[in-house]
Amino acid sequence: MDQARVGFIGVGGVAGGHLNILNGFEDAELAALCDIDEGRLKGRAEAFGVANAYTDYREMLSAEELDAVYVCVPPFAHGQIEEEIAAAGTALFVEKPVELHMEPAVRKHEAIRDAGILNTVGYCVRYLSTVDDVARTLEGVQIDMALGYYMGGAPGGWWRQLNKSGGQLVEQTTHIVDTARYLVGDVAAVGGAFAAQTPLDDSADIENVSIAHLFFENGAVGAVMSACMLGRGFKTGLDIFAKGYTAEFTYGKTRVHAGGESHEFDPNNNMYESEDRAFIDAVKTGDRSALRVDYADAVKSLEVSLLAREANDKRAVLETTFKG
Repeated sequence: MDQARVGFIGVGGVAGGHLNILNGFEDAELAALCDIDEGRLKGRAEAFGVANAYTDYREMLSAEELDAVYVCVPPFAHGQIEEEIAAAGTALFVEKPVELHMEPAVRKHEAIRDAGILNTVGYCVRYLSTVDDVARTLEGVQIDMALGYYMGGAPGGWWRQLNKSGGQLVEQTTHIVDTARYLVGDVAAVGGAFAAQTPLDDSADIENVSIAHLFFENGAVGAVMSACMLGRGFKTGLDIFAKGYTAEFTYGKTRVHAGGESHEFDPNNNMYESEDRAFIDAVKTGDRSALRVDYADAVKSLEVSLLAREANDKRAVLETTFKG
């Protein structure tokens, strides 16, 4: 395959980044776009020179011969999209989080697995070069603890509504949960703490702060902390601790102290471009080895976030059950 024909379902904010990147790939053709917002759809189609625009994704899937589809809809709007793409046998890129509840996420995982389609999920942080730097320094290290942070402000609109976003931990801090799973290991059990002392605004019902307590299968313990009432960016990253070892990973500079030596690493790539490059290459060749997360793995990250809320409600620590 010389060029991959790509369609988009959902062309809002997160899709814009992918569209800009793919538009610069000579081996990717933006073949079709779909969005329920006709004005936004028209704007994107004109901006990227896409002639085939739809407001019904089923019509797009039926009418177009696509090699891959990006699903970039809000968390509450997934419906049966992934299952129908799987039934069509088309390669699939889904933005995180993949769902708001485990039952539909597991159902979609099974449909994707049974169809055998190439698939990945937009956990872009896994593709950052400094993640590789940290992973390399962790070889042979028995990790004792990990502390993650996503502390900042809050986007508007549906993001502030719990039944549409799932809250900050599910929609945003999920990147840190996923990075912890990628670097430290799978999570065996979860505890949670959530609070919203002062509502963000009259339309908001999400928590201002939360803590997910993590108990990893390899014996390490950890916590992932979220805050969305700060009005500005403050701290985003993951700190990892072991005997004679510390790592301070951020989206920018990362610092590691190991074996009595200190090292600093700066990112040398655009993580969004790297994940899109890996996906398009996989679509063209069928080789999935460069894809760092599939749908099943993303469901594991989702389960951690959802269990944290349930554990908070029950004042308990709950074990994970999804194995993929």
